[in-house]
Amino acid sequence: MQINNRENQMNLTPFLVRWMRGISSCMLIFAFAAISCPVAFAEAEKIYRTGLEAKKGRLAVSPDGQQLVFTTDRMTHGLRLLDLRSGVTAMIPEGVGRNFGFPAWSPDGKQLAVVSAEVRNNVYSLDGMEIELLEVGSWQRRSIAAGDGVKFSPFFSADGKRVFYFKGAKRESGKTPASRYDLYAVDLASGQETRLTHEEFYQAAKGDETQATVLFHATPNFSKHIKDAQGKESRNALFMYELATGRMSLLAIDQSSSIFDFSNPLRDSLGNLYFVSAKANPGGGNYLWYLVRTNREGKQAEILTELPISMRFSIAKNTGEIYVMDKKGEELIIRRLSAQAAH
Repeated sequence: MQINNRENQMNLTPFLVRWMRGISSCMLIFAFAAISCPVAFAEAEKIYRTGLEAKKGRLAVSPDGQQLVFTTDRMTHGLRLLDLRSGVTAMIPEGVGRNFGFPAWSPDGKQLAVVSAEVRNNVYSLDGMEIELLEVGSWQRRSIAAGDGVKFSPFFSADGKRVFYFKGAKRESGKTPASRYDLYAVDLASGQETRLTHEEFYQAAKGDETQATVLFHATPNFSKHIKDAQGKESRNALFMYELATGRMSLLAIDQSSSIFDFSNPLRDSLGNLYFVSAKANPGGGNYLWYLVRTNREGKQAEILTELPISMRFSIAKNTGEIYVMDKKGEELIIRRLSAQAAH
């Protein structure tokens, strides 16, 4: 129905003004929410099938959220690249007699840092481990850390100019193949390697560097036991290393939800912490494992999803999408969570 009467149009004007103001206010509210709370506009969860059977795996999503690389605990699966737009998976070529693992993307998405391990009789050789850079697409290789030492978990600095990794010493007995780990950094322009810590952690791995601090998880050696908020000895804890001063501190995590044993930390653009944590099983038996988010002070702990043991997660730095490894029966799958990180 058309309104042609001028009087009726004039009577409607105040209503239209209020209505338009209401829309403008809502648009401003939504715009502010989108900026300050990107989680509100998260997409629905999505599942990617790998077709591979495995007990555990590691993954790393590119900063633009378009590609993802992953490995499993089966050497024959190698390092694989998943196109998140098409769902197509491809093998990344490895050197003869070598195997790639622990992948991490450069901030510009043009390179991958990986652990390149020599394989002898279908077994990793701890004496032949290197940190290598792979050019995405051409897959040309460049070794940046070779020589003695067991090397794990490389990751780039926020500016892409350095690669950090953890080096340990081979063990001849015990449950773990190596121990006495410390954090090292390699300057990519000069090739100079620097040992940053002298803690000789029993285990140490996974980290990121932002705002001149390195966040990682570690298990102190047995002479330096740490305790959680309940006074119980904790196996894994989160540490912050200050690059300028060399100061290292233990991060206190809110344990009001009874979480403990923190590992594999990452941060988003607001400094919020994301990590894997354990929790007692109400029915007894093995612990349950979760992906947890807290604020930058380690408070306001929020469980985002449950994870199978030995599964990992990754965050697309530029888009905030969160991916986790999971299982469907015996098949390894990758899930994009509905929750998002700040970006």
